[in-house]
Amino acid sequence: MQIYIMRHGQAEMMANSDSERNLTDEGRHESEIMAKYLVKQDVKFDAVLVSPYVRAQQTWQSVSPFFEGISNIQVLPCLTPAGSARKSVDEILALQAEGIESVLLVSHLPLVGYIVGELAPAAGVPAFSTSAIGHISLNDEDGFAELVSLTTVPQVID
Repeated sequence: MQIYIMRHGQAEMMANSDSERNLTDEGRHESEIMAKYLVKQDVKFDAVLVSPYVRAQQTWQSVSPFFEGISNIQVLPCLTPAGSARKSVDEILALQAEGIESVLLVSHLPLVGYIVGELAPAAGVPAFSTSAIGHISLNDEDGFAELVSLTTVPQVID
């Protein structure tokens, strides 16, 4: 299974609550840059898991036009900034058991790093810049996972 973990794009600093923070124009742009990068890498998704927070939802809205036809899109409360890495990994493993081969997960710091740490302990707990994408390859036979790459917007040419 191929797992792509994306941190939301740059968000406004102020809102009525953390869950209501909107993406900035820059955040939308950098998310689109990363989507174009994935398309150039011929990445496709069978499922998408997204945090319910506005900035993660808006990140997915910016990315989704590049990946049309995905019917398995789930909004999961466990994907909030203080969410459970273990529950998030359980959701990923449930998709794997269903035969899903490639999933995009859109979430927040610090959770995105903790999810990488749960799936691929040798990678540690990496820091994600906004719109960064971690690619994890999970071996279906032995459950071993490896962090293949952690790509940031400055590494990608628009």
